[in-house]
Amino acid sequence: MKHAGSCHCGAIRVGLETSRAPQDQVLGACQCSFCRKHNTRAFSDPSAKVVITAENPYAVQLYEFGLKTSKQVICNRCGVYVAMILIEGERVFSVLNIDTLDDRALFTQSVEARVYDSESATERIERRRKRWTPTMLVGWPN
Repeated sequence: MKHAGSCHCGAIRVGLETSRAPQDQVLGACQCSFCRKHNTRAFSDPSAKVVITAENPYAVQLYEFGLKTSKQVICNRCGVYVAMILIEGERVFSVLNIDTLDDRALFTQSVEARVYDSESATERIERRRKRWTPTMLVGWPN
């Protein structure tokens, strides 16, 4: 199944390809202060694929906090939190804010609260490699 979406203004577009129906997806709710302030419903699946396209590369704002093991993708035009990405050379993994999808209402599962406070930076990166979604960045700023 393919799903498309974007930030509010369309400067950052997202595409998700997954084999499971929206109502069968497991969504997470990270309990860190950043995710709670954005009320994020997070999607990750290592067997899915995500494409994040910078229609306007100047609108891509990357933010880091805490252990700085990933970057949060935020549109600096409309303020929408799009995804969290881990970049390792040519490989990119992400957790997608499912509410950026046009058909977000089809993702009806209750979110699972997730707490990662006890992880070291190494443990956090390893978990993300295993559980996050392989991602392609298109039109990305250098």
